[in-house]
Amino acid sequence: VTTYVNPMRVHWLIGELGSTGINEIKVVEYFKPRFEISRVDLLCEDLVVERVCRVIHEIGTTGGLPDHCIFVNEFERKPAAFPELGKKMGDLDE
Repeated sequence: VTTYVNPMRVHWLIGELGSTGINEIKVVEYFKPRFEISRVDLLCEDLVVERVCRVIHEIGTTGGLPDHCIFVNEFERKPAAFPELGKKMGDLDE
């Protein structure tokens, strides 16, 4: 889940997301003249996506339009970049 929210709401949002079982959250803040926004990225199980989106909508907003957006994407865990220990990789491994 990736969401963009008002930076003034990030502290409360992270606290509430933690109570849903989310234990790893990345926050990036963007600042420009007359523009501030925080990007929040997290991974969660499919079963809690709706709850996470509801928390973001309720806690991450100040009520102004538009002050937040939510993107939900599938995440595929890629295999490790390192080979298994003891696995023969080629003819030179003999």
